[in-house]
Amino acid sequence: MTYNVSVLVSPVHELLLSFSLYKRQTLMKYLDLGSRWPGDVEESLSPELKEAIASKENLFFEDLLVLFIEQFPYKHEIDSFFEWLGEMSAGELFERIASSLDDQRAIPTNLLAQRDRSLKLLKEWDKEYFQFHREGVLEQLTADAEIKRKMLEEEAREKVILHASRFIVESETVQNVCLIPSLHIQPMAFLDHLKDKLYITYSVKNPNNERNELLRFTKALGDEKRLKILEFLSHGTHTFTDIVSEIGMAKGNIHHHLSILRGAGLVNIHIKDERNTFYYSANKGIADEFSRMVDQFL
Repeated sequence: MTYNVSVLVSPVHELLLSFSLYKRQTLMKYLDLGSRWPGDVEESLSPELKEAIASKENLFFEDLLVLFIEQFPYKHEIDSFFEWLGEMSAGELFERIASSLDDQRAIPTNLLAQRDRSLKLLKEWDKEYFQFHREGVLEQLTADAEIKRKMLEEEAREKVILHASRFIVESETVQNVCLIPSLHIQPMAFLDHLKDKLYITYSVKNPNNERNELLRFTKALGDEKRLKILEFLSHGTHTFTDIVSEIGMAKGNIHHHLSILRGAGLVNIHIKDERNTFYYSANKGIADEFSRMVDQFL
């Protein structure tokens, strides 16, 4: 497997991610933001924006915005990005994303309308939420990105990806991997697979918050079902369906336990050629990390 790895830093992406988290409100109870975050944010939003977000059927166009963010020459400037994207014709919008999509991600016919609606929502989201959380964001994202770039110069790319996200790329068709640091999704990592490229959004760790990491670890191990899942995954890579069959629990419960294990860094996710199928394995190197964290408090 031969693929290139790059690192993308942009507060535009962080803004987009926060908007997506609020709209979808999935996995919130597994994030440090917590299940109450959407409600807390909602209290600060205008009725008009809340209604506009609620009435949006999907985030299809927003999920493609990473392609534009990657091409934007001034990635640190949110307002400039809005202006740049807003000036594009339908033809230019199409040309900038067409080569990155395949038959699993069709291009909408109403690109201009979707662009205009998305921009309006994101501008309001920035005005009513994100601008109050911008302070220090770019500095933290940039600092972590520089660490990852230095690691890529000195270590194997597979190790850097694993360290950042617990993803293991085993697909023969992937040619490029883009790592994107984020603050909103701590402690998880998200994946977007577009044609032959992976966009991996990973959480930036707070070096002053190792107590939370230790608590996540001990919580993850404090359940018999999760220990059984880990034991099963320690013998090889298995799909979600394999785990459900082996453990004998409802899919929703297995998803819950896997999310907790993922948040604690106890499982790896293997990306193979089956686009919609993940394979899981136990992170056998976590013991040393756990010992190091415990030593910090003893």
